[in-house]
Amino acid sequence: MKLNMEQKRIIELEPSGHMLVKGVAGSGKTTVSVKRIPHLLRHYCSEPGDNVLLVTFNKTLLNYIKYQYNKVEDEGQMEFESLMNKDKEIEISTIDSLMFKYFIQYKKRNKANYKISDKYSEFQAIGQAIESVSKDYEGIKILSPKNSSFLIDEINWIKSCNIVDLDTYQNIDRIGRMNGVGNTPQKLLKNSDTRAAIFELMNCYDKILLHKGFVDFKTMNIMAYEQAQLYPQKKFKHIIIDESQDLTRVQLEFLKAIYSEKKYSSIMFVADNTQSIYSHSWLGKGRPFTTIGFDMSGKSRILTKNYRTTTQISSAAYNLIEQDDAIKNNVDFVKPSLIDRQGSPPIYKYFKDQQNQLSFILSEIEELRNDYNLSDICIVAREIRLIENIESGLNSSNVPCEILNQNEPDFDSDKIKLVTMHSIKGLEFKVIFLVNLDENIIPNTKLYNSDDTSQIDSEERKLLYVGMTRANELLYMSTVGKPSKFIKEIDNADLRIKRDCSLRPFQSIAIPDYKLTNQIYDLNSKEELIRQWIIRELIEVYGYPLDLLILEYPVQNFSSTGYVDIAVNIFFNNELRPYLFVETKKFGYGIESGLEQLKSYMEANKDVRYGIITDGLEILIINRNQEVIQDIPKCQPNFLPEKKETKVYFNLKNNRNYSYSFEKEDNESIDICELDSELSIEYSDSIKIPIAGDVAAGAPILVNNEYHQFFTIPKEWIISPNDTFALRVTGDSMSGIGIEKGSHVIVHRQNTASNGDIVIAIIEQEATMKKFMLMGDTVLLISENPNYEPIQMKIEDVMINGKVIGYFK
Repeated sequence: MKLNMEQKRIIELEPSGHMLVKGVAGSGKTTVSVKRIPHLLRHYCSEPGDNVLLVTFNKTLLNYIKYQYNKVEDEGQMEFESLMNKDKEIEISTIDSLMFKYFIQYKKRNKANYKISDKYSEFQAIGQAIESVSKDYEGIKILSPKNSSFLIDEINWIKSCNIVDLDTYQNIDRIGRMNGVGNTPQKLLKNSDTRAAIFELMNCYDKILLHKGFVDFKTMNIMAYEQAQLYPQKKFKHIIIDESQDLTRVQLEFLKAIYSEKKYSSIMFVADNTQSIYSHSWLGKGRPFTTIGFDMSGKSRILTKNYRTTTQISSAAYNLIEQDDAIKNNVDFVKPSLIDRQGSPPIYKYFKDQQNQLSFILSEIEELRNDYNLSDICIVAREIRLIENIESGLNSSNVPCEILNQNEPDFDSDKIKLVTMHSIKGLEFKVIFLVNLDENIIPNTKLYNSDDTSQIDSEERKLLYVGMTRANELLYMSTVGKPSKFIKEIDNADLRIKRDCSLRPFQSIAIPDYKLTNQIYDLNSKEELIRQWIIRELIEVYGYPLDLLILEYPVQNFSSTGYVDIAVNIFFNNELRPYLFVETKKFGYGIESGLEQLKSYMEANKDVRYGIITDGLEILIINRNQEVIQDIPKCQPNFLPEKKETKVYFNLKNNRNYSYSFEKEDNESIDICELDSELSIEYSDSIKIPIAGDVAAGAPILVNNEYHQFFTIPKEWIISPNDTFALRVTGDSMSGIGIEKGSHVIVHRQNTASNGDIVIAIIEQEATMKKFMLMGDTVLLISENPNYEPIQMKIEDVMINGKVIGYFK
């Protein structure tokens, strides 16, 4: 739970009444909430009765907060158990648990013995109420037993908003509740007989429940609120409301009732509008804070950086938000800032049936166990029945797993966790499987009969966004049958077909965009659709020129001639030779038969190094030894007919630029000239610089001498031969000064830096390249790309690994 500077500033703010902390997913909002507690206790709770309350929405998140707090190891940090001691002035609770205590007091005060109703009792009561009220509203078609679910939901919404009279309900803005198709109810117009009928139905429904000794959950909330207004058990000087966008109006007003306003008191709302996934929430639907009596002008703080997920996962998830104007136009919307934390793009898989999906999950888990604990993995679905199906399949295969218990979750057990999308909110795991992202499941089209389509789409879109942004390192997404329409909203370039592979998921290509049509026999064949997809990937992703691709490539196998669907040729010793064979099958046909054919073709041609077989769903890559591998090499300069490769070297020692040419077969033979004058440069001696690794893949290890790639450069370009190494750049955070993905930087190993130096900095055992700027006792690591925010850290939390003295493009 290390803090960055923007988080620390919020935690240490002097309390002065109400404030809002808006943050994107993964920005550390819950961390800020938890860490602010000891700060308030130490400095702003000096008098008796100065209590602190941290309240959140669901039980799973509450237990996760406790779990995280218990793991705090900072020196001098209060132990969680001592903070939770009854002698201390702190309470951490869900809003439901807190209000239920007041409900108990309400019952005692009124000498009542109400029970909370169950679904069966509620449907019985609504049926009786419909029968009774419809006599007075014969023309209102909405009063029908088939609309029971909708009517109960609308009654719950009225109570959640604390609407106590018909006039208020008649005039309050209400987003359309029905799509108006067929015999379904129309939109709930203001000042209408329909609204009057529903309000009367609510009163009748409540009377029937009360007669049986029941109140529903929303009525319980209202009773608790009334009790808190009249007889608050304990008031809190400081209240922190985590996930405040999820609370109803009654719940927010209840918290106001137990808030004690005094000098240095505070009520802090922590929110993210993009994660508002509950239909009855008040603030999450774009309503201003003034509706509950708080003016947030000048009272807001923003956390924009997503530290939880990789840049790739964050970018893919944000595609969903970009499709939704209702989210982006909300007054409290915060656009995420990208953090230069490179990783694997999300993997998207399509399956014909549930068994194929389960088989894939089992095979991936088997591979993941080499790098992750089972407790690092979580499987997430829209509905509990889908989670239960996966649990059954895992149990049958003897894979330890458990559906996460909301009341007593065990986060440390070495078992795979299974949760619904609603329950994953606020949690995080290194690996997430989002399963069954299917049509009719997300968005849940059953809800279209009980709400406006665009509103439901917005809420369901946010639900998927929440699920995606729970992944720290790896995200799998899968569909069974027809995919959710939300899948199309994610840019295909942000997805991959499998782990450690650059291929993007299958995407249909229009016939007018087909390549090499002069070599195609049947443009309309189903196999051609798959072949054109692979051609596009070979060109756009792997960089192979179109003129090196040949369709229907002949292979002589004993006495017969076969034809490979795609052959990728390269130049070797100035001769054009086949390097890669690709066999394609029609979509979903399977690859078993094609695999044997591919192997026989490769055996018949000694030059071919790699083979691919795919049907658009499955893909298998093999090498010359017929071993399964993850990916094929991208096109290299030496695959092309040019004998020489030329790069530009930017020398940061003397601020001059050079043309740097070398023979592909002999990179020790180099020619150098000044870029501007084109004058040849003579040098007395040269040195081989090892390429030690990637700048975004962890700290370079310089004790291993078994390097396989080198740069030969003049000695004058370096400072010390033994302290010089090269790194391949995998991110784009320095693209503004020309250091782009694929560039190589020359680094002088050192542990100090001056302002303006480009450095390799190690933060929490991960390497990043940034411009160094010292500001007092903090370090500012600056990107040269406007898409990335600067990183501000304590000087002791940053280790300098080296200074960039030049780079190749």
